[in-house]
Amino acid sequence: MSVLVVVAHPDLAQSRVNKALKEALSSTSVEVNDLYALYPDFKINVACEQDKLVKAKHIVLQFPMFWYSCPSLLKKYFDDVLTYGFAYGSKGKALEGKGFSLAISMGAREGDFQGKFSLESVLTPFRAISHFIGTKYAKPFLTYNTGNLSDTALKAQTQAYQEWIKGLA
Repeated sequence: MSVLVVVAHPDLAQSRVNKALKEALSSTSVEVNDLYALYPDFKINVACEQDKLVKAKHIVLQFPMFWYSCPSLLKKYFDDVLTYGFAYGSKGKALEGKGFSLAISMGAREGDFQGKFSLESVLTPFRAISHFIGTKYAKPFLTYNTGNLSDTALKAQTQAYQEWIKGLA
């Protein structure tokens, strides 16, 4: 497996944007890992998830931004899966050197992130996670103003997502 896309949306069936982005991946060769479909009870199969991460060359986390962060199951995924001795620590080198990217959708417009609350500053915890586990953080794929995207703009965004994903492989 070259690219693993970990999708974390608590109600993907009702999501217009993340659902379309996930569906756009069906025409690519990536593995898609829908956390909320797999673990509605929040009981993550840690060994299975770690195995997927080991097999991937590039890890993409796809999620909607909620309150300047990620959905709760993705946070739990970090806590449960990226463990000492696996993802960090003196013997935790399983993810070292792999690519690490974010694919984030948000209701905010691009110009809404300015000053000390720039998007770069909001994404600092994710860059820090990438650094801590030894992965190579790459430029994120961003979808802004999701509540106002026209069908045409959404289609263009899904096509751009496919191309972006193909570029990671």
